[in-house]
Amino acid sequence: MKNSINALICSLFFIISYGCIAQKRANRYVKRNLDAPIISYGDSNTYCRGLYQRDGFVFLGNSDGAVYRYDIIKQKSKLILKIPDINEIRDIGYSGGTIYAMHSGQDGKLIKINASKFSGIDELPEWEGVFMDAIDFHDSVGFLMGDPINGKMSLFHSTNSGETWERCTGAVQVVAGEAGFAASGSNVSVLNDSTYAFITGGMNSSYYSSTDNGQSWNKVTLPYYPGKTIGAYSLCMKGKYGVIVGGDYKEPELKMNTTYYTYNGGETWFNSFNPPQGYRSCVYEKNGVFYACGRTGIDFSTDNGATWKPFALGTYFSMTSIEGKLLATRRFGQFQLFDLIK
Repeated sequence: MKNSINALICSLFFIISYGCIAQKRANRYVKRNLDAPIISYGDSNTYCRGLYQRDGFVFLGNSDGAVYRYDIIKQKSKLILKIPDINEIRDIGYSGGTIYAMHSGQDGKLIKINASKFSGIDELPEWEGVFMDAIDFHDSVGFLMGDPINGKMSLFHSTNSGETWERCTGAVQVVAGEAGFAASGSNVSVLNDSTYAFITGGMNSSYYSSTDNGQSWNKVTLPYYPGKTIGAYSLCMKGKYGVIVGGDYKEPELKMNTTYYTYNGGETWFNSFNPPQGYRSCVYEKNGVFYACGRTGIDFSTDNGATWKPFALGTYFSMTSIEGKLLATRRFGQFQLFDLIK
């Protein structure tokens, strides 16, 4: 009996000690990142959801419809696009030498940028009345999602780097109040030249995937609570592993049922044991570490989304990485640069 009690005491001591060490390590990141540099790149009345980096440049699509290019080496910003009637850019994609800035508004539009200069606007009749949520490319294959029209998601794809777009032949019927959340341009993904995936939220949250370029779709229901502002906001797949984050942006400090992970390519999704510190609008992976950001900060996971630890405090919208740094966009026309976890 005495030996059993001693063993129990030792076990409890180990668990408490391990927890304290883990918490101390997490707090170390938060403390360190209080001094992470903040860069002002544009109008202080705006913020960025659409984000893309290439060749040392960061392209930032803003809440006022402007697109900026920031040179990370020279630390210089340049306004490269501001067009009347383009109210908001919520995602940016790239393929075949062209940058596509996605306009989210009454009608869907793609603004084309070549060599950092405006080169035209794509406006399809099928995009009239479509609020666009996100765009993604894998080489020359592109996938574009918009909110539902007449109960069906607006799904389009391209096989020629965005030169032409066609409606996906497979229709996805959704329930009333189910749609995409265009929070960070990261609720769609092109996994290879034939596989697309996207997530929905609202009155129903689901993970949809197609392995035949949108001819047919598989649905996995996600156990988010139903609600107009609740559900899946952002998706990141890396091989058979993946993470979905979300929650309720109107209740950003609620942590329960915000984050799910998969280790079998999206066939099943599991609730994170120790979730991020509230609602998250974007999830991003680099070097085997997942990062999730939102209105109450940034968290990270080193076990493919099963558990999360605090990384930084603040309000953030979208993320990417460049030159060995994690880049997270903020309010007031700013972004912040953090050292990546190694």
